[in-house]
Amino acid sequence: MQKILSIILISFLLVSESVSQTPTEKGLEAITRNSLEAQLQFLASDWFEGREATTKGAFMAADYLASLYADAGVETFLEDSYLQDVPLLVAHQPHKATITINTNKGERTFDFPTHLRAERVKESFNIEAGLVWGGFGINQDQLKEINGKNAKGKILIRLAGLPTGNNDSELSKLLETKSQREWNTIKHKVLKESGVVAVLEYDITNPDRRESINNQHSIENASEQEMTIRSSGIYNKSFFLPDDKKQDPYFYKVSKTLMNELIPDFDVFLKQYISNLQNLHVPKTVKLNSKSALLSTTANVENKSCQNVIAMIEGSEYPNEIIVVGAHYDHLGAYDGYIWNGADDNGTGAIGTIAIARAFMATGIQPKRTIVFANWTAEERGLLGSRYFVNEFDEIDKVKYYHNYDMIGRSKNFEQPDSAVTFIYTAAWKEAEELCRNSNEALNLGLKIQYSAWDKPTSGSDNAPFARKGIPIMWFHTGGHESYHMPSDHTERIDWYKFESVVKTSFLTLWNLANE
Repeated sequence: MQKILSIILISFLLVSESVSQTPTEKGLEAITRNSLEAQLQFLASDWFEGREATTKGAFMAADYLASLYADAGVETFLEDSYLQDVPLLVAHQPHKATITINTNKGERTFDFPTHLRAERVKESFNIEAGLVWGGFGINQDQLKEINGKNAKGKILIRLAGLPTGNNDSELSKLLETKSQREWNTIKHKVLKESGVVAVLEYDITNPDRRESINNQHSIENASEQEMTIRSSGIYNKSFFLPDDKKQDPYFYKVSKTLMNELIPDFDVFLKQYISNLQNLHVPKTVKLNSKSALLSTTANVENKSCQNVIAMIEGSEYPNEIIVVGAHYDHLGAYDGYIWNGADDNGTGAIGTIAIARAFMATGIQPKRTIVFANWTAEERGLLGSRYFVNEFDEIDKVKYYHNYDMIGRSKNFEQPDSAVTFIYTAAWKEAEELCRNSNEALNLGLKIQYSAWDKPTSGSDNAPFARKGIPIMWFHTGGHESYHMPSDHTERIDWYKFESVVKTSFLTLWNLANE
């Protein structure tokens, strides 16, 4: 009898404790290191072969993520499936590409891949146009390298990257006014506004590169390959949505041999150009050995597909007000005996999104606003999964906020956890910082959050397609590290406490946003 009474008493206490918990406490309790670690260990394992979009590993990863939503009891977003098919065009190295110029030595033709690399070619083309020099392609303040009137309709000869300013030079002072990311954005904007039809780009930081820009993954002994953040074979092809309209000029990376033919005494010219650039002096005209060039390319394209994984919880009071929580799950695949497992990029984001969905379900209460949970495909190839969703969702105007995860599980030095995380948000949405700050303080998890307001967060990750629609965004990101886009991005380097803390802070922030 006493044993029975004890069991009844314990049961009563457990029920009482359960009843006394608030919905948010139940949700937070569902976010545990054990579940995050177990799910990420599997998603970032070799079984998924780097989760490159359109590969077997990516389809397997999509099925796994869908099963986690099903296990949590979250509804499908589509009528009867968590999986949204995303059609893609995959452009491989072109069948043929040439550049033909006429100099005082006669006609010369340069072939792919010996002297040029044709980038992002999804259609065959032939273009003949005049040539114009554009330096590094910067038009900002006192530095004007491209004359828009002269450049329109022509082929631009451009230098890769950014110039280097000498100590206290005018160029150095100008470059210090903006970050490298901002300067690259300016270069891209200038290029689009210039009206040029194609770009021939030369990289001066590697003047002794092999003349052949051949497939760098043909090294006989893969173990001797020097790994860089662009070593994955995924960079030998480009991905597009079928309906993508061509907006950028055609783009070629060219050899020094070609530059020597285009510009007289190229080495002398380049040295003098960069010297003059220190004082922001740009020549009005540059003598070229050829007035025009003929670019000819035969594309090599195939139709493929991949999948977004999407689930939802319908709102109880404001079902037509939608919050989207998203993170990409694809990564860089498997090449040359290496697997790019992408534990942090972006296994953490994909599993973090699942954890948020599970936490909402664990509250036992339907949120007032509808929450859509999405794991995007093909982010690494141009934000294609999220772009497809934004383009195809006929109720996109009902999306009020977008919450993004991209790399939320690392410290810069994985051996020294630092609790640092960046919270990026739309500057006009001032309440986003207040919501996040209140959540961080309420949970007392020790996160050192750097708040970064962007006027137009239309770059960086899957936040961009939503921001371009005018939808306010917020994005957690724990920063770059030595394993970014490298095969060493493994779960052994994840800061599990930080990962769990970011997800818990996000959940509380989103819960308040969904029910305010």
